[in-house]
Amino acid sequence: MTFFEATKEQKKLADIGRKMMDFSEYYPSLKGMKDEQIGELNELSHVGNMLTHYGAPFGTGKKDFSEADMALIAGFMKGELYTQTRLA
Repeated sequence: MTFFEATKEQKKLADIGRKMMDFSEYYPSLKGMKDEQIGELNELSHVGNMLTHYGAPFGTGKKDFSEADMALIAGFMKGELYTQTRLA
């Protein structure tokens, strides 16, 4: 019987995914935001969830992430997303 243990890289991606989901869930105010901007928060939750399952058996893999997903992750890590800069 083989046991599965997440690698350090998978754990790091899962941590990033949780941060994305938490940011979206606990966002302070949607007042004055347009649908596209609120959609960014929804995408953060969705892609963040995908990251928490990266590399797991029956989980997500690199091929499951679109160019837009990768850009969202990069933007989040750099603090460049509209929802992040709006709070500054």
